[in-house]
Formats: sequence, structure tokens, C-alpha cells
Amino acid sequence: MYKIISAGKIVALCDAPRYVTRNPDTGALVEATAEEAIGVSVTGTLYNLNGGSGIPDAPEAVVSEVEGGEMVFIAISQADAVSTTSGIAFVAMAEAGTIDGVTAGEHADLFSPWAYPVNYTVGQIRRYTDGKLYKCLQAHTSQADWTPDTAVSLWVSISDPAEEWPEWSQPLGAHDAYSKGAKVSHNWKHWISDLDANVWEPGQYGWTEAPAEGPRRNEQPADDRGALHSLRGTEPHHSGDGPPAGGAGGHRPEGRDCKGGRPIPPDHRK
Repeated sequence: MYKIISAGKIVALCDAPRYVTRNPDTGALVEATAEEAIGVSVTGTLYNLNGGSGIPDAPEAVVSEVEGGEMVFIAISQADAVSTTSGIAFVAMAEAGTIDGVTAGEHADLFSPWAYPVNYTVGQIRRYTDGKLYKCLQAHTSQADWTPDTAVSLWVSISDPAEEWPEWSQPLGAHDAYSKGAKVSHNWKHWISDLDANVWEPGQYGWTEAPAEGPRRNEQPADDRGALHSLRGTEPHHSGDGPPAGGAGGHRPEGRDCKGGRPIPPDHRK
């Protein structure tokens, strides 16, 4: 077996190189033996041999014989290089939105794991310990307690189609307040956030009910809906030390009661 190297890269692996030389009568390039050759042809591309210049404007190449073990190593190395390049391209396409989240989730191992402290930018996708992929919603420097599965203002799950409308949970601070456009399920309805740094309960303020599109997540039978109510508290609490959430910046959102921290819908503000 032979390897043909040009500019430091292997351009071909073959059983018998196709050597060429010039016909002394016509000047045309014809096949030749290794001893007669001035160049070598690789899938139609011509290379000069041994520092020669018999083929104008052709790059230089070196032909050398390789043993079986080296051949296997070269083949594996090239396959790994192709695999790595393909993986990088796949991730770039997913982050650009060319590849949908479900398809990306089927190849989650190609994505880098979430870590901290790391400066993340909008659109980057990372793999978390729950096996899901999350897309960055806001540029930020990650912290230990701002994990993708809880910091909903910073990350959104993209790899599980059932998570398009996750259950609403009461934000505890700026780091997990909902951003504008966020989708949730609450009281057997789907809701879309109308504002950034949204800490209000859907149905109270700051959310628009989404039109019904088939069965809702955790939909309750009609006969039982009137008898049930949410057991979750509705008073949000801000820690004040979270990352910026759509302009919240960790400070008290507009329209909050200074005494109790209760959200005040605009209709009741003075």
C-alpha cells in the first residue's frame, strides 16, 4: 500500500499510484513507471514528484510505501477526523435552527455538556445531566445554581417535544423568571408570557392563553375541572442575586408590593 502526501496532508491511499510522465514526441502526459515518473495523478489532480516542476502549476507530492499496521492507523485517524468535522457541522446547524430540536436530541452526545463558570451566548446548545439538550436564551456567565433545568429565563429544553408546554412553577428569583414568549401549562391551559422577567401566575397577569390545539398536557376531564384548584402558592419571591432576566437585573420588578412582595397587576396600581 502507498500513501500520497501533499502540503503535509494525506491526499490518497492506494495499492498502486498512477505515475505520469511526458511523451517525448508529443509532450502529452502518459502513464509511467515509478522510475520514469515526473508526477502522480490522484483522481484527476496532478502533482509534481520529488520537488520537480515538470507539470506547471501543480503542487508537490511525495509517494511512500506503508505497512499494514500504519495503514490501519491512518484509516482510523482519517475516519475520526471526518466524524469530528461532521459532528461540529451538526452542532452548528442545530444552533442555527437548521436542525430541529428533536433530531438534535437523537444525537445529544455530539453536544458539549453544560458547565460553570462559562460565558454562554444566545443560541448555544448544551447537554445537561438529565440527558436533555437546552438552548441558551440570554447571554450570561453560568453559575452552579443556574442549571438549565431550573433557570427558565436562561435556558429552554429543545430535545423533548413534550416539553413545549412545561408545567408552570412559581419563580423564586430573577434567575428563573419567565422570559417573553415562554410557553407553559397551568390549570389545564396553555399560556404564553407577554413580558420578560415574568413572575406572575398565568391567568392573573402577564400571560395570554394560547389557542387550543388538540389535547393539552395533563388535561383534566371536564367534569373534574371545577372541583380542583392549584395548591401552589402564588406569591413570587425574588432573591435579588440572580442573573439579568429580560431587563429585570435582579431588582424588584415594576408593580410589586414593597411590603409583601406580591405582584400588583397594572389595573390596581396607584
